Amino acid sequence: MANINILRPISLIIGLVFISACTSIPLSQVNDRLNAWKASDIKEVIKYWGVPSRSQQINGVSYAEWINKESEPGNTSVSIGSGTRSRHSSVGIGFTLFDIGGTEDLCSRTVTYQEDGTITEIVWKGTQNFCFELTPDRAEVLAARKAIMEE
Repeated sequence: MANINILRPISLIIGLVFISACTSIPLSQVNDRLNAWKASDIKEVIKYWGVPSRSQQINGVSYAEWINKESEPGNTSVSIGSGTRSRHSSVGIGFTLFDIGGTEDLCSRTVTYQEDGTITEIVWKGTQNFCFELTPDRAEVLAARKAIMEE
């Protein structure tokens, strides 16, 4: 019986860890991070985001698009469970011998800018966490640049 009392809190803790690992970065934070780059020039964006996947110009308005994709294969599954009935208790372990579906992250960021390089719009779509991680924090970039200039 003592084993069950130990396994329940452990199972709860493991479950909470898995649930917290699946939380997403709020949409407002992703938008804020991307929109902070509107104050910059396209050359600065290219410097910190890299070369765009594709670009085009229509009627004096230029578009640059960064497309990033990342896939992770699935993993084998291991489960541990416990149960009690009357005075008896049991613990079970299960294994899955095949891959459980992996994840695929996608982030497309399209920047609209004028001939002089002024950014007028940034539109993104894809996985929130992935887009957030791919886009450098402009405030950190500016702080690092300032620190370098002061040295």
